[in-house]
Amino acid sequence: MALSVVLDHLGGGNADHLVGGRLAVQLFYVISGFLISYVLTATDHYQGATGKFYANRFLRLFPIYLAVAAMTLLAHVISGGAFFRFYDALPFSAELFLILSNIFIMGQDWLMFFGIEHSALAFTGSFARSEVPLYQGLLVPQAWTLGVEMSFYLVAPFVLRSPRRLLILLAASLALRAVLIVAGIGRSDPWTYRFFPTELALFLIGSLSHQVLLPRYKAWAQKAKRLPELGTAALFAYCLLHFSIGINPTVRDGLAVLIFAALLPLAFLFQSRHRLDKAIGELSYPIYICHSLVIMFFTWLFDEVNLHQPMLFAALVITGCIGFSALLNGLIADPVERLRSRLRTDAGGADDSALAPSASVRRRRPAAAQPLGSIRRVP
Repeated sequence: MALSVVLDHLGGGNADHLVGGRLAVQLFYVISGFLISYVLTATDHYQGATGKFYANRFLRLFPIYLAVAAMTLLAHVISGGAFFRFYDALPFSAELFLILSNIFIMGQDWLMFFGIEHSALAFTGSFARSEVPLYQGLLVPQAWTLGVEMSFYLVAPFVLRSPRRLLILLAASLALRAVLIVAGIGRSDPWTYRFFPTELALFLIGSLSHQVLLPRYKAWAQKAKRLPELGTAALFAYCLLHFSIGINPTVRDGLAVLIFAALLPLAFLFQSRHRLDKAIGELSYPIYICHSLVIMFFTWLFDEVNLHQPMLFAALVITGCIGFSALLNGLIADPVERLRSRLRTDAGGADDSALAPSASVRRRRPAAAQPLGSIRRVP
């Protein structure tokens, strides 16, 4: 999924590879719902400890994000400071909005619905309707999705443990999307996949995938030993063939969400058997966060390659993202993970290093309880 976003942001002929950037983001939301449901309902670490759940998620998201944002800021200083001159054209309210959202992440998604009109910050309904495109002031442009994620986290402890609340909120989110589509605004960016109230349905679908399908697949996998491998292979094949399916793109994307939610528990079980998948998954979040910085860096170094050999340039960027992400994990994520592990232990019950797929823990764990590697580093 992270590579789909990287390829999409490289542009050119790379955009329509794997599942594409926009759908990849929405599938991230499904994955997030699955993982957070697992953490909150299949373990007892945060029963009566919602504050520690929030602290754990903070430690998951912010250290790598802040490190990449700081390095991006330094890169802009070294490059001559054009990024900072962008702020000169903004009113103070917009400057403050951007500075706070760059630091705290929260609000970067809402920024996509604001613009500058008559030299003042205003709700325009779209970042495209602005005298100055505000998103150009974001240090980590793709991190707006983390703003959506953080909104999911705010409601998750109060919804995912109650099937009734979950289903009611899912119906409300789907109904709101239908209303916006009928009204004519739900078909255009940013309403298509940046609006938290409608994207919440994807998060909740992922939660249902965990709560409803995973127990059944576990039972079936006891009889059909290769079921997780077959399901994961089918999921991988779909990602490769997504753009080859000749139907309406909106219908195709909806089908992709349903297929993904249906097969995600099998991929979860598959990871428990294959350590390589876990190692690959640990790179997902840092790849997603660092790839804009890596693209910027390689553009400075190999601009001619980018112009004349785009496939080679894409290969260099992907290789650079993987290497840089491994470094971020080793220097930042892994040390922080030890603190997160203590938080989970202090919250009650056994350490979820063997249970929670969002834990991303390298510690020893029972083989049958290891989480889905391809999504372990996703926030």
